[in-house]
Amino acid sequence: MSNHRKFAGKGALAVALLAGGAVAALALQTGTAYAGKKWHVKIGMATMNDPQQGWGEKIGKELEKRSGGRLTYRVFPASQLGKIPRQVEGIQLGTQEMFLTPPGFLVGLVNAFMVPDAPGLFLNSLHAHKTLTDPRFHDKFLGMAEDKGVLGAGMLIYEGTSIASTIPIRKPEDIAGMKIRVLATPMERAVPAAWGGTGVPIPFTEVVPALQRRVVDACRSSIVAMNGLKFQTVTKFATVLGGGYIPTATWVSKVWANKLPADLRKMVMDVPRELEESVSKEVTTLVLSTQDEWRKAGVEIIRFSPADQKRYLDKLRPLGDKFLANHKNAQVREMYKLLKSVASEHRPKS
Repeated sequence: MSNHRKFAGKGALAVALLAGGAVAALALQTGTAYAGKKWHVKIGMATMNDPQQGWGEKIGKELEKRSGGRLTYRVFPASQLGKIPRQVEGIQLGTQEMFLTPPGFLVGLVNAFMVPDAPGLFLNSLHAHKTLTDPRFHDKFLGMAEDKGVLGAGMLIYEGTSIASTIPIRKPEDIAGMKIRVLATPMERAVPAAWGGTGVPIPFTEVVPALQRRVVDACRSSIVAMNGLKFQTVTKFATVLGGGYIPTATWVSKVWANKLPADLRKMVMDVPRELEESVSKEVTTLVLSTQDEWRKAGVEIIRFSPADQKRYLDKLRPLGDKFLANHKNAQVREMYKLLKSVASEHRPKS
């Protein structure tokens, strides 16, 4: 072997040793940088004393437990971190780590977040839950805002829609002329309009004062969500509609998540999804007990007759195709088509 080849071999070995040393040093530095470090998770929502707050508490406790205290948390209900648009901005900027809210409130980022609002698509809460948590829809849907800095980590059905009102709604025609608070999506506003009402988007924490001042006559939402903010003190009627089922999701700041060690980042994304089933079962029980609470508070729980319920839904079902199937945004059309397909497969046979 020539001297040149000997020296070349030694040089290659030296380079390899130096490279290996550099990698080890980097790993050591990385480990040292994370050693003893803790990350605090602010978990916000607009509601209080409800499934969103309960889900947030469970997420925080599980993260703290699994991380051995490296992740700590605090839950901020009732818009303590700001109104919904401010909390969405906080997630994008990384100043807030988690936010639990219906996807419809993120339509300003991604129009396709409105597709679960299509009325009459689901037969009941279980049908809606199975559809929205099916991985074919769930994962693609929750990933739509990643390029906007928002990661979807979990989704479940909050409850079916009801209208809490200051005057009774005993048949669909009673909606005519009423101003009804709805979620801030075109689909939500179209639902009361189909029966002659006006949909008025108002921040959730401001609806009770709006009802007291007669700015609106009613609120279309979840009885459970409304219960936490004492809607039953200003509305003496609640009509259970079943025309739509409200999803809520856990949204994570991508800016913040990217700063975490890989194991914690995975944990933050996994835990909300793993809790979907248990929280959903608790919601089902809570819906019934909350309706009983409202009755005891003097609220009349109203349900349409079977014939009126059919008329109500028959008029609403075409709105999904009208607003979504022919939407100018291709992503909206694609996600609506996927949602309808998955919902059809999960539709109860009888």
